[in-house]
Order: sequence, then C-alpha cells, then structure tokens
Amino acid sequence: MALLQLEKDRLVWRARQVTGPDQRRQSSFYANLDAHLQGGWPQTGLVELACGLSGIGELRLLFPLLAQSHTRLQIWINPPAQLNGQALAQHGISLSKTLLIRSQSPQHALWSAQQSLNSGCCSHLILWANSLTAPQAKRLQIAAKDNQALIFWLHPQAKPSTSALPVSARLSLAPLATGLHLQVHKYQGQWPQHPCQVDMHALWPSLAMPAVVPKPTPTLRRHITLVGVNAHKLQ
Repeated sequence: MALLQLEKDRLVWRARQVTGPDQRRQSSFYANLDAHLQGGWPQTGLVELACGLSGIGELRLLFPLLAQSHTRLQIWINPPAQLNGQALAQHGISLSKTLLIRSQSPQHALWSAQQSLNSGCCSHLILWANSLTAPQAKRLQIAAKDNQALIFWLHPQAKPSTSALPVSARLSLAPLATGLHLQVHKYQGQWPQHPCQVDMHALWPSLAMPAVVPKPTPTLRRHITLVGVNAHKLQ
C-alpha cells in the first residue's frame, strides 16, 4: 500500500513507464534540448541548475519559455544582479506579470518561494540560493506540483548537489561561444544521458559574430638605387 501511495503522489516511477516523451512537459523552445529531454522541461516541480558563474547564459536558456507565459505571475527571488526591465521586455517577458522579491536572508527567500507557490499565483518561479536541504527541496517540490508551477533553482556551484534531493531534474551548465553545454545528472522518468550542446545562435546571432580581423596596413615600397662604392675608398 505504501508503494501505491508513493506512485499516486508521483514520487516514484517504474522503468516500463519510459516508453517515449512525457506528455506532462513544456517545451524549452530549443529543438535540440527538447529532443534531449524527450519533450522539454517538466510541466511542474523543482529543477536544479548548477551554473558555476553567473551570466554564462542561464537566463537565455529560460527566456524562450518565460516569454510564452502570460496567464500567471513569474516570480524572481534574489537574482545576483539587478533585473533590467527593458531587456526582459525585449525578450518577450511580460513586465506586468513579473514580480521581483529581494529577501534579506536565505530562510526568508525560501519562505517567500514556498508561499508564492502555495498561493497558486505563479506559473514559473526562479530562485537563486546557494544550497537547499532535503526537507527544503521537498517542500518546494510538493508546493510546485500541487499548484501546477515550475521552479528553477539556480546556484553558483559548478557541480550539482550530490545529495539525493527530491528534484524533478538536476543539470549542470557550462558556457560555450554560441550557447551552453548541458549535463543532465537526473531527470525523473529517464535514464542518464550524454551531455548536449544548446546552440543559441538563432535567437542571439551576436553570440556567433566572427571576430573582426584588422586589415593589414599597406606597406609603402621605396625604390632605392644602390650605388657601388669601392671598399678602399671607405678606409
């Protein structure tokens, strides 16, 4: 009976369930990433993104998805830099549906995230936090699933959490010249996969702009007439 209850709560899965793309997913709007994830991001739950350094393209990875959401709020909690409203609007993010929360402590940030999810007001939540404990991750996971929301947890560690945190997906990111290198360490309902590269050139052509090579300066050729001089005259 305990196993049946866990299956009902979507906390376990059986290998025979992995027969094709999960229909309870939402597109990332990157074709190769959707194919790699067999359908895209989870429809609900907690996704861990180990970014290492900030500003490597982690928001470019999420912008196409966030640009399609206009019915409920998108909540940003403790981003490492000030959000640029004009830039968000240029990427299709609805500013009227965007809520920024600045918390003075990690505990307040997690409380704000859980309350936002439990209210049912948001479809996507982006949380920056250095670490999560298993109970904290479980509360966020349950709150997201119960309220049909997807939460992205971004942290500055280069490697994902090693503990068995109850997350729907666990990925690590590394920068590339034209996008990101992704390693999927965990994805509910899937077997481990090889890394993939997300090419963002189509959406951001400047990422692949060729380096400007300066043209060589023309060399002025001087015609010098050599006059033969007897060596003994120079002595």
